[in-house]
Amino acid sequence: MNSRKTLSYPCIAENFINLASRGQLREAIDNLPLLLRKGVRLKSKTIAFLIHQCANQKSIKSGNLVCLHLKLSGRKRISTFLSNHLIDMYARCGDHVKAREIFDKMVDRNLFSWNTMLSGYSSLGMMQAAKSLFDRMPEEKDFISWNSMMMGYVHSGWFDEAIKMYLELRKKDIGFNEYSFAGILKVCVKLKDLYLAKQLHCQVLVAGFLSNMVLSSSIMDAYAKCGQVDDAENLFFGMINRDVFAWTILISAYSQAGNMRSALEVFDAMPQKNTTSWNVLIGGYSNNGMGSHAIKSFSEMIILGYEPDQFTYSSCLLACAIIASLELGRQFHSHVITSGLRLNVHILSSLICMYSSCEKLDIAKGILYTAENRQHIMPWNTMISALSDKGYGKEAIRVFFEMLSLGVKPESTTFVILLNACQRSGLLKEAVCLLESMKTDYNIIPQAEHHACLADLSHLSTDHC
Repeated sequence: MNSRKTLSYPCIAENFINLASRGQLREAIDNLPLLLRKGVRLKSKTIAFLIHQCANQKSIKSGNLVCLHLKLSGRKRISTFLSNHLIDMYARCGDHVKAREIFDKMVDRNLFSWNTMLSGYSSLGMMQAAKSLFDRMPEEKDFISWNSMMMGYVHSGWFDEAIKMYLELRKKDIGFNEYSFAGILKVCVKLKDLYLAKQLHCQVLVAGFLSNMVLSSSIMDAYAKCGQVDDAENLFFGMINRDVFAWTILISAYSQAGNMRSALEVFDAMPQKNTTSWNVLIGGYSNNGMGSHAIKSFSEMIILGYEPDQFTYSSCLLACAIIASLELGRQFHSHVITSGLRLNVHILSSLICMYSSCEKLDIAKGILYTAENRQHIMPWNTMISALSDKGYGKEAIRVFFEMLSLGVKPESTTFVILLNACQRSGLLKEAVCLLESMKTDYNIIPQAEHHACLADLSHLSTDHC
């Protein structure tokens, strides 16, 4: 009898599966050398399950041990089936080099092999490598191949390429599924492209996918972002089934339109709520200047046992800024620290806004300068805007140059804020220099709002003379 026999005792394989399923993956992996010593070889299906669990837990160390076991167990070459699982595991663990190494060594690749490697590159944002692989694929690309490219472009912010991929896919006679629409709908939301949203709405309807709550909710979200509250509303009330996400989007649509009464009515009618739905309501109140209502809703949220997160505190700090309550703002600041939440850019910006509104500019600047994530442009824009609102134009420009010294790149909005600061402080010469700098130094094309600030400043300067 061959000492390296295929496992004939289902209980041993079942033991491996049970250990991995219970989260005891490492214990299962540690038993692999014992099987080698006993001359027992696990079936490919069981090995594939272990590899899949390594991918789910993103445990590349355990994955390497499974790969080593395959080599030591006498297999002359790894089957296509197991190679595909290994590619997926390494890609999901972030090791694209090892994933590609296994892919390149494969003797027999099937379409699943190509799609797995392609998905790995796309999920890691490596779109040039993904496109190169996509172009090399055999002619039998399926819609999964195209979906991977579209989602990769969407997540990488290459929206034009994503749209191009979608249009090419629809021209081909290879079919599509719900995911073919999901990625491109995210583009509609990001770009606020109403024309594209309406086109996709029709195509989803014709394809028979409108009953998919994710897709219908995404179309609602696109309409809401485009300010088409009626369209979002009609779609919502036409849905047979609605999840929390759909209800929350309608609340967001009303909030963005400044209709907080309707937002509250929908919120109260929700059969189930979660932290996100509370955040949208509280954020809606804050963004519409209703600070006291936001604080009241937060209190209700806590009483009902919902756990606040970073977005909750960010909106509440903004509410404190609106009502200029330093005492409440400090309490929320303390809650953020004691809760152990990471000080993300949203909370950081809201803290700066709150302390600035409460006439504590030094504290606001101190928080910005000592923050770990001060490399993000958002809190700097908030600080410069706060100084502008107080009439400290020269100080706003000084903070801007401090920002540049730290390597933070300005955006178009940054220059709108700066030019407004110059306008309020009568700094015509500085405004002209900033307008020129945004073109020559940062390749940002001035828009109407930039020129309007300079025009207003020039007019004021002429009147003064």
